[in-house]
Amino acid sequence: MRLKIIACKALFRELSYLAALSENAVDITWMRQGFHRTPDKLRVLLQKEIDEIEAGTDPHSLGIREDMDDSAWDFDAILLGYGLCSNATAGICARRHRLVIPRAHDCITLFLGSKERYAACFREIPGCFWYTASWIENSRMPGRETQELNVKRYAEMGYDEETIEYLLTETGGLNNYHNAAYIGMPFGNNGRYAELTRDAAAYFGWNYREIPGSLSLLERFVAGDWNDEDFLVLNPGETAVQAVDERIIKAKPTDQG
Repeated sequence: MRLKIIACKALFRELSYLAALSENAVDITWMRQGFHRTPDKLRVLLQKEIDEIEAGTDPHSLGIREDMDDSAWDFDAILLGYGLCSNATAGICARRHRLVIPRAHDCITLFLGSKERYAACFREIPGCFWYTASWIENSRMPGRETQELNVKRYAEMGYDEETIEYLLTETGGLNNYHNAAYIGMPFGNNGRYAELTRDAAAYFGWNYREIPGSLSLLERFVAGDWNDEDFLVLNPGETAVQAVDERIIKAKPTDQG
């Protein structure tokens, strides 16, 4: 198969590794990490990417053009390397291709291998901030260095120490966490990233955990092994909507309005 993946850079190492090993032809467009904090904006960006792929105007990949007989270059499916992600993928649709979305609340499920394992870890380690190599390389993760940079930035803006402390704890949301967990994937682990997570936990006074990751879900994602339990496969014209049950995300046919 020829697959088009639109993915968050939080999955860069993992999807790049699996794409390189895949028997499928895999073309990946990367989206900057952090858009999950503005889900309405992310939804617009993802839909724009899908629309351009289907129109043959996508600047990132070689795809079919309506004015040329080059169907061999068409994609068999478009895959989103995202979960529900604060409802960012709810409302997404494709008009000519199948659209595949993992049944996951967020990308931590993709690192842990299943939504069931994610739920178990969520119960076992409440209030946890998760760290992975790809996240650390593509995001300013909470930690000593990030916090010191924030203190400097707020001080330059003229805030006093009391206000800065409020901005760091209350508006940053870090007071909701008391655990830090590093997910070690089955390949390419770098000891300094686990140490960075350990240092962040010590800096904030959090408990530190190391959790083995799993490529199981992502392997099947890239391989085209899309069972209904773990993946939503939308037919052309169907729209993704949130499911208030264990499915997490489901299809709404266009004729439902």
